[in-house]
Amino acid sequence: MRGQSLKIFLLVTVCLCLNGCQYLGTIFSATHKVASVVMDDRSISDDYNDTKLNLAIRHNLTQQKLSYAVDIELTVFEGAVLLNGALPAENYIDDVLKTVWQTEGVKKVYNYIRLAEPPSVDVVNEDAAMSAKIRYQLSVTRGISSVNYKITMENGVIYLMGIAQNREELDSVIAVIKNTVNIKDIIILTRFIEDKK
Repeated sequence: MRGQSLKIFLLVTVCLCLNGCQYLGTIFSATHKVASVVMDDRSISDDYNDTKLNLAIRHNLTQQKLSYAVDIELTVFEGAVLLNGALPAENYIDDVLKTVWQTEGVKKVYNYIRLAEPPSVDVVNEDAAMSAKIRYQLSVTRGISSVNYKITMENGVIYLMGIAQNREELDSVIAVIKNTVNIKDIIILTRFIEDKK
């Protein structure tokens, strides 16, 4: 508990120090991010770096166009950046990718941005609710270290990032997801614990 409190303190400090927290959307995203990362098994340094990078990218996207930071879901894990959501023009997507790659600390980018009008608030809320349901089911399933996974759902597709203990655990995670909600697909972006970063 003391270690988690230290993580919260350090990560909130990042949020308060970065210029990207000057607008409400980033504050909300930062708060959600802090709530997510303080639970995983990685070091404080790993959590700190990913949270700092997440907020730096959001800040840079906001400087380009506010809607980029609002309409694009951004997940960072070990310097890899997952982008999903929808934008109405190709040049918008190109702008986002360029901005992300120009942010110091980005090692890899998974681009799943769709060329389409951004979804309604109701659709976004429904995806968030289903993601939360999956996280709960993973947390109560024996043999799964659920805190090591980051789950995003967008347009009926699950994006799974994190560290799997082994193939058996990953298979169990996939099974839980499929048995919990109706989905179109699962995009696996995990690594195994013995794999190098």
